[in-house]
Formats: sequence, structure tokens, C-alpha cells
Amino acid sequence: MFLEAIIITIPLISMITSLFVEKKVYAKISTFFTGITFLLSLYVLIFTNKESSLFFLRFDGLGSLLATYILLVSLVIHKYSENYMKDEEGLKRYFLLLDLMTWNLLILVLSNHLIILFASWHLMGVILYFLLTFNNRRENAIQSGRTALFTHRIADVPLLVAIVLLYKQYGTFEISKLAQMISTGSSDNLWIVSLLVILSGIMKSAQIPFHIWLVYSMEGPTPVSALMHAGIVNAGAFIANRFAFLFPHDLYGLSLSFVIGIITAIVGSTLMLMQNDVKKALGYSTVGQMGYMMMEIGVGAFALAVYHMMAHGIFKATLFLSSGGVIHEARKDTNIPRDEVYDALVKKEISHKEIPTVFYGAITLIIPLVLVLVAYFTFEQDVFLYKAPLILLFFGWVTSAQILLNLFKLGKEKPLLTAALGAVSLFVLLSVYTLMSHLLQTFIFPYEGLQEKIYESAFSNAPIFLISVVLSFIFVLVGWILIYFADKEKPLEIHLSLYAHLSRELYFPDIYKLIGKNFPKLMYILSIVFFAGLVVSIFLHIKEISSSFPVEVFLLALFIPLFPISLITSYLIKRFWIYSYPLIGILGFVVLMFINIPTYEPIYYLASFTLFFHSVRAVLSESFKESISELYPALLSLVWISGKEQFVLLILPSILLYLLGVYAKRVLQTDSFYYVGGLIEKMPVYSILLVIASLQASLTPLMYSFYPFFEALLKSNTFQMILFVIGWFMLGVAMALSVWRLLHGKPRDDIDYIDLLRR
Repeated sequence: MFLEAIIITIPLISMITSLFVEKKVYAKISTFFTGITFLLSLYVLIFTNKESSLFFLRFDGLGSLLATYILLVSLVIHKYSENYMKDEEGLKRYFLLLDLMTWNLLILVLSNHLIILFASWHLMGVILYFLLTFNNRRENAIQSGRTALFTHRIADVPLLVAIVLLYKQYGTFEISKLAQMISTGSSDNLWIVSLLVILSGIMKSAQIPFHIWLVYSMEGPTPVSALMHAGIVNAGAFIANRFAFLFPHDLYGLSLSFVIGIITAIVGSTLMLMQNDVKKALGYSTVGQMGYMMMEIGVGAFALAVYHMMAHGIFKATLFLSSGGVIHEARKDTNIPRDEVYDALVKKEISHKEIPTVFYGAITLIIPLVLVLVAYFTFEQDVFLYKAPLILLFFGWVTSAQILLNLFKLGKEKPLLTAALGAVSLFVLLSVYTLMSHLLQTFIFPYEGLQEKIYESAFSNAPIFLISVVLSFIFVLVGWILIYFADKEKPLEIHLSLYAHLSRELYFPDIYKLIGKNFPKLMYILSIVFFAGLVVSIFLHIKEISSSFPVEVFLLALFIPLFPISLITSYLIKRFWIYSYPLIGILGFVVLMFINIPTYEPIYYLASFTLFFHSVRAVLSESFKESISELYPALLSLVWISGKEQFVLLILPSILLYLLGVYAKRVLQTDSFYYVGGLIEKMPVYSILLVIASLQASLTPLMYSFYPFFEALLKSNTFQMILFVIGWFMLGVAMALSVWRLLHGKPRDDIDYIDLLRR
């Protein structure tokens, strides 16, 4: 217990140290603390055999293994960053965020509480946003940060709904208790939860079409790219393994994971070959590898996915850190180095006698097949007992054949030696891959027999798997044919057509830009659709509503506004900002003291729509007064469901933003989000308070404002839950698109920036 407490505490101590030391000293201290934490975690992993609990955390097999892996990757990135980032002005801020991300990931993998797990899952996207926007004057960096935050917040939605459904059904937030209850019972609705968990993992793991956030996040520092590709993007494998006890009851989630994984593996690997930017090529390489990882989850090989994520993560982190040095060297010397790879694949200069391609084709098909079978029979004697190993055998054979074919291209002068070296390398690789999968099964699964149940569940939709395997084989075969004809003097017309489409990355970036450009319009259309549905519902039940509608609702709704009265409140705050907002808030508090909120079902619909509607309007806020005028009715709509005792918790976020807005108006002579920028450089204390207030206003998990929202979710039906969740999503987007604009950009020369506590 003592060591576990130290492991969790050290990153926090490191962050606190940043307040008292100079930035370069803090960089070294941060690296030292991370190294100590890694050694302690490694000791717990190797020498502690039993599970242990600490508050809401649990050091089980999966948590201890991934905590050690995270700390290893973080230590390497810390050490590399000491030199790579030493000349950056925001060095202390960078290492503070790096420590915060490390601590958050530790909490994520060790959490035994659903809310804490979800909070870490959510904050991963928030911290990543600030790491990606480290170069806060670069517009591309800001846009990539917003894209990442947007995608990660979408990925939070399915997991949030899954947690609500689990708590409603089982009445506990403790994950270990859930595993026991579900393993000993049965439920017809658990397939919905498992599907939502897979959806959340797919979005966070950069699967097609949610991959753009990863590929276009290269404006951040190179160590941040290494952290993303080695740790954050592997979230899909972790979340599936953490909720592994759900998947014996799964119907569609694993099939979806397999199909999306195949598509992502093929598309990501293909687009990787089209890139002329080293970091972007590595990004698409990661997308392809994450596709393979989700395929492994789809066939039920959860333990194999964990090994895949760790092996690929360490490898890709090394590549990204190396790419930083390569880029620096390329800026000094623009000449392309001449080596065997360049000569064989670019110049196609071959000084030896050609050997027929058919010979190479036969060798590359036969040798990998033999190696794969031998490796699996050596470590998995029951290889034919389940269909999952057979599918993995197939993809292992196809992948190995492609590797050997590329080796032959580079070693045609000595084909026999190349074949021997390639065969030995592949056998070692496949043996380790299979052995680690076998060892990890018993180490990370919560109870015996779970793997077999997941295998059975994975192939409950056997036709989907069969069709997917056949189609993937056809794609591979077509690829080999195209490679064969590419060596001819006259290329096929299809080569030019494929190049045209692939060079545009299959138009995914264009689609994202189009969605981003029209996002406000789409949200308004959605709000109109929901409003029309609400009006129709009221019209159909008008007799029931009018006969039992509580009279006190009208008076209460003036100050704790519901739609459409909320539009009047919003206008008053916007029109008479500094003068009206405190008065409206005080009157709302006084009215609540004398009037009880009635329990009335139609009010829940109005409250959920009010949150949704004003959250959409908050996205378009251009100033503090506009933002607060929408936040007030949006947040206080939850009082109608969660109770009047939550009034103070829900009004505080808008009060904090109101006070910060008044300060900005006084010091900067404007409260606009567009006129002023660069506060993160000029006013760091003010910026920290602004971020905290924004997180409160967007109902961020673990913030006090989240609990009334979660209570409202538990009391809502399906339609109300949809409105609540969309409103929650839009509040986060509103903060990132409007309020956080102040943090970034170039500071203005005509403004005298005065930070809080530094007057």
C-alpha cells in the first residue's frame, strides 16, 4: 500500500515543484521524479503478486502492467525533451503538462471507479489540447488542438452513456464489483453497453473516419507526437480490456471493431505510402497499426491487443523522437542520402541479374505460412480450438509475406541469405508475439475462463467475420497485382486514378473542413428539429399538460429559466451585462428559498431542451457577456431535475467567468474573444483561472458542476438523455472555440497586459 501511494503521489509532487524552481531545473527534477516512479512501479509489477487497492484505485494485473509501460514511455520522453525543448520559452509549462498527462494516464489505468475512470478518459483530451497548442502563436497548431479535443469529446459520449446504463442497472460505480455481478448473472441489455465501450475506443484510437486528429496533430512538439502515438492512441485496447467482463454478453461491438479495424489497417497503411512528410507518414503508420489492434480486439484476442499496443508504442515513440533529429539534420542538408533502400525503391538502380518475380512470389507465400504455423503450434497447442487464432494466423501469414517480399527487393544480390535472415527474423517475431499473448491472458483477465467466453462471443456473427476476411484477402491480392504491374514500363491507367484519390487522402481532410465550416449551421438545424419534436409532443399531450400544470412553474421559470422564457433572461444578461447578471442570480436564489420545484415530467423535457438549445448558442459566443448570457440558462436548467440544493454549484461556473470577464473588460478594455490574444504568455495566472472556470462551465467530470448533470442523466429517459448529452458535448466545444481563443495567438502591442496577483 505504501509503494502504491508513492507511485500516485510523486507526479503531483513534481508538478508542485514547478512553482518554486527555475524552468531548466524543473525539467531535470521532473525527469528524475518520473524515473523514480517508473522504478517503483516496475518493482510493484514484478515482486507484488497480489492485487491491492488504494482509495478508488486498484493495482491489478492490467493496471500495474500499463502503469509501468506508461511511466517507461514518459521517462524516455522526459529525458529527450530536456535537450529538445531547452530553448523554448514555455519549457516549464510543457513539463507541467507532461507531468499532468502522466499522472492522468496513471489514474486512468488504475481506476476502480467508473466516474474517476471517465474523468481521466475525458481529461486526456483536454490535456492533449494544451500540449498540441504549446506553440500557441501558430494557427495550424491551434486548429489541430481543436480537432483533437473535438474528436476526443465525441469519444467521451458513448462511454458516458455506458456508465449511466451500468449504474442504473447495477447501482455501483466500483468496477471490480461490476465484474463480479456481471460474471455471475446475465442481462439482455449488456450488449448495448459493450457496443458503446467499443465505439468510444474506436474514436479515441484514431480509427477511420476518426483518424484526422492524430494525423494532423504534427504541429505540436515532436515529443508530444511520441506521447500520442505511444500512449494516448492506444486507449481502445485499454478500455476494451478494462471492461472485458462485458464482452461475453456482446452481440455487435466486437464485430464492429473487427470490420472497422480491417478498413483502418488497409486505408492507413496505404495512405502512409503516399506521404512525403516524415511525421505524417509515421502518423498514418500508427493509424494502420491501430487498425490491426482493433482487429485483434474484434476477434477476442484482448491480451494480444495489449501486447501489440505496448510493442508498437515503444517502437513508434522511438521513431518519432528520432524523426526530430532527422528533421533538424534535413534543415541543414537537403540532399537525400543514397543507400540501398533509396536505390532499390526510388532510383530502381539494380546492378545484378534479375530473378523471375514468380520465384519470389512463391517463396514469400510458402515460407511465411510455414513459419506462422510453427510459431503458433509451438506456443498455442489448441490453435484450432477457436476461430480467433485461425484469423490471426491468416493475417500473420499475409503480413509476413509482404515483409519478406520487401526484403527480397532490397537483397536481390544474395537471395538465399536474404531468405534465411528474413525467415529467422520472422520466426523470432512471431514466436514472441504468440508467447506474449499466451502469457498475458492469465495475467490481465479478472477471472478464469473469461477468454474462452469472449472468443465464443466474438464469433457469434460468423458471416460478418468471414465476409471481412475474404474482402481483405481480395484487397491484398489486388495490391500485389498492382505492385507487379507497377514494375512494367507503361503503368496502368488505374495507377494514375488511385494516385489522384490517395494523394488527397481519400478526401477525409476536405470532409472535416466542410463539417467544421458548417458546424454551427448543422447544430441550429438540429436544434430546430428537436424543437419541432418538442412542440409536436406538447401539442399531442396538451390536454394532459394543461390539466395538471403547476402554477408555481411560471414564477420560478422567470429566474431559473426554461425555454422559451430563457430567451428573455439571455437577452437581459447580454443587454445589461454587468448590472443585470448579479441581480438575476440573487433573485433566482431568493425565489428558490420560498418555492419548491414541482416533480412534473414535462418539465424534464423542457429542462433538457434548454440545456441543449443554449449550449448550441454558446458555441457562437464572441464575448464574455454573450457566453455568460447563454451559460446561465443552460446550467441552471439542471436545477429543475437535480434539485434546488444544486443551485449554488451550477451558478458558480458562470459567476467565475463573469468575474473574469469584468476583469478583462477593466484591464484589456474589451471582453471580446477575438480582439485580444496571447494571454497564456502575458497573463498566465489569469489564464489558469480562466481554464478552471471553463472546465467548470463545461461540466467536466470531477468538477463540482458535473454531479448535478450526472444526477439529471440518471433521472432522464432516452430522449432526455440524448438532449442532455448533446448539450454537455456542446458546452465543451463552446469553451474551446470561444473562451479559449483568448489564450492563444500573438499578444497585441497596443494593450497593457496586467496579470492577476501582479498589479
